[in-house]
Amino acid sequence: MNRRLENVTCCGCGLLCDDILLEISPLEISTSNACSCGQRFLTALVENSSNSATANSDQDLKTARQWLKAANSPMMCGLQGLSLEMQTECIRFAQSEQMVLSTGKDSESTLAYQKYGGSGCSFGELRHRCDLLICFNFDPFSQWPRFSERFLDPKGQFITSRNDRTVYYVGTSENLGSSENFDEVFLLDDKSLLESLVQIRKNLQCDYRGTSSELQKLCQIFGEQTAKSQYPILLQGSAEFGVATQLTQMLMEINKTARLHRIVAGSGIHHGSPQETILAMTGFPDHISFRQDGSEYDPQRYHAKRLIAHNEVDCVVVVGETDLEDLLQTSTARIIRMTNSQTISSWTSDRMIELRWNQFSGTQLRCDGVPVPVKEFAEEAASIPLRSLFQLLMS
Repeated sequence: MNRRLENVTCCGCGLLCDDILLEISPLEISTSNACSCGQRFLTALVENSSNSATANSDQDLKTARQWLKAANSPMMCGLQGLSLEMQTECIRFAQSEQMVLSTGKDSESTLAYQKYGGSGCSFGELRHRCDLLICFNFDPFSQWPRFSERFLDPKGQFITSRNDRTVYYVGTSENLGSSENFDEVFLLDDKSLLESLVQIRKNLQCDYRGTSSELQKLCQIFGEQTAKSQYPILLQGSAEFGVATQLTQMLMEINKTARLHRIVAGSGIHHGSPQETILAMTGFPDHISFRQDGSEYDPQRYHAKRLIAHNEVDCVVVVGETDLEDLLQTSTARIIRMTNSQTISSWTSDRMIELRWNQFSGTQLRCDGVPVPVKEFAEEAASIPLRSLFQLLMS
């Protein structure tokens, strides 16, 4: 049966474009307004949604329930790319089963703390007002293919054209796609990033003319140019703890006398940070042990990588995507993988069970923190909500 769906929201990257036209037929899947990243995401999603293999066997569900019941030290990890509603269900399930919750994304935990309760800005403000954009360790042109088309190139309320904007890149070469999209590029290695931020903070408080020419230019950008700009924005990617902390401190100091707005992009293709949801629900961004008498936060002790590597967990529930594949393969823990993909895992084991859920709708957070509702377009017969899967595991 042919289907034509208008204004579909694409969750292939942090922009969450909601103007996609999707045409589905038995022979092909075509998209309009979608970038290459969006085309891959939506094509895979449609194929998954229409695949009848999403049904889980009674035996797999029974075995998963037995593993959870027998576990002395269960843990949940992953949670990347889920809607806010799904993230909430995961956290509630971890609480009810008294599990350790550790997503495995350290840098995102740091960003969650630094963003929480702070002031930011939206992509709409970037489009209509931003005349100075500083991309720190993040290349929006390569990670978000429609970024220029949607937010930099169009005429804004206070911006006439792309020529009215100055765009800088400051960061490592690994996170830079092409320098052609930037007015100027400042390449620094991981060590230099931290040292430069420390020095910039010092120099912004005094005369910086005695420093190197590159450092002088960076001080001028974060100092004079930011102060004179109409609406400067810092687009921040992920960085190690020390760098992220120094950047936040510098932002606070700049904003005492000027205003540098911030949008946190996270790590690459990113939206709906689960660490922010965990922080809002529990008071901690990650690495929590839920117990009968409450919860305990310890980022060293309840770190997913450490727990798996030292075989301190005997059952791991992986929801969605995770960066812990290599560790999981060599661990002794039983693994319950809950996935929204029909792709067969690259490895199989008698201590791993894969359970499928099939759900697309919900509320996703765009990278600028704006909630975007996403409609379900899977056929009702093929839909298996994540909540239903949790209910089956607890029954």
